[in-house]
Amino acid sequence: MLRVIIAMIVASAATAGGQVLIKKGMQTVGSLETYQPMALLSYFGQALSNPYVILGTILNGIFYFLLIASLSWADVTVAVPFTAIEYIFAAILAVTILQEVVSPVRWAGIVLVIVGVVLVSVSGEATTHP
Repeated sequence: MLRVIIAMIVASAATAGGQVLIKKGMQTVGSLETYQPMALLSYFGQALSNPYVILGTILNGIFYFLLIASLSWADVTVAVPFTAIEYIFAAILAVTILQEVVSPVRWAGIVLVIVGVVLVSVSGEATTHP
């Protein structure tokens, strides 16, 4: 179970970092305002060549590899709820990197989610056998 916890904490940090970096990259690229085919190609070309978007995508890939490993070690009902740990990492990174404001109600919601993850983890003994 310890390896699942460690893998999912690292995975959640990676995906939160990835999402924040993609957001930062997309702030540089700008918002999508037109849906004409050539404009879309140009827009997504800019997005896909943005260093923040590239690094964020790599971090999201790390998340999926660690999730795959975790699913080989634990039940889905144990491994997948751990992805909710991403919320705390995402909030902290959004505040520090993107200068977003997180309201007290959002922080309270994040704490409730983390409490739920802890409850799942303490009951996380395997119920299936390979």
